[in-house]
Amino acid sequence: MLTKKTVLLAKIETIYGTDPTPAEAANAVMAYEPEITVNADMKERNPGNSDLSRFPELRGKTFCELKFSTELKGSGTPGTASRQDPLFQACGLSGTVISSTSITRLPLSSSMKSCTIWIYIDGLLYKVNGCIGDLEIDLTAGEMGKLNWTFKGLYSLPTDVPIVSPTFDSTVPNIVKGAVMTFGSYSAIIDKLTLKLNNDIAERPDFNQTEGIKGFQITGRNPEGSMNIEAVLRATSNADFLDYFHSRTVKALSFVLGATGGNIITITANYGYCRSPKIGDKGGIRTFEIPFQLARSTGNDELQIVET
Repeated sequence: MLTKKTVLLAKIETIYGTDPTPAEAANAVMAYEPEITVNADMKERNPGNSDLSRFPELRGKTFCELKFSTELKGSGTPGTASRQDPLFQACGLSGTVISSTSITRLPLSSSMKSCTIWIYIDGLLYKVNGCIGDLEIDLTAGEMGKLNWTFKGLYSLPTDVPIVSPTFDSTVPNIVKGAVMTFGSYSAIIDKLTLKLNNDIAERPDFNQTEGIKGFQITGRNPEGSMNIEAVLRATSNADFLDYFHSRTVKALSFVLGATGGNIITITANYGYCRSPKIGDKGGIRTFEIPFQLARSTGNDELQIVET
């Protein structure tokens, strides 16, 4: 069994936990370093006895956790969702479509969706229904933009199934260079930007279910980010990050990557609050690592991702 021979399919669920049967021709997602972990709550049995030997343990509640990365890119066609759309929606983000124009993603507090993820591991097939997840966006100068996903879903015994031949979308991701990024009105010399949804994912125990779990639910979030930039003096126009932290001054974040229709990604956050900058060094150049909170304005607006 070869590590590289791994294929991931993802499809949105109409009913939570009900397999929509993803297909390799329509639902294959180009995934990097997929990991699947079966988390089982093993119950020890160690009653008093005439010897020191233990009785066999029992398997309690069991679920799956998935981790993998995908490329930050559009579908190639404005107004058409990318193959990653089920993943975004299962992380509590909307997918509002304007035909032939754009896909807009904003945080949701209701009507959230789940997805099914199948992972073929060179002859083994893991079917994970009821997936609910969290997202980290990793933007590093000179690298592909990455989406790092973590999902929790329902466990079932994997089966021996021949690996499928996937049909991936043909869109090529943009390298993070030539981007337009501002924090407030300042365009920093920036090496890295990271954004996290930080979803709270609650387990729903239910002894009526085969594995003791009904499913998972997003119950909260605390979006945040950090950026690594070259340090500047406080007097630098629109760049007094020390005072922004001290005075709790709100600043808007804007990031635009790409110039070809169907593959332009725009990320905005209108209410960014700096946390204490950390002074660092990169090759002898003084740097600031600036963490920040992405807060609400009117609600469900901490972060917006638009594909055009």
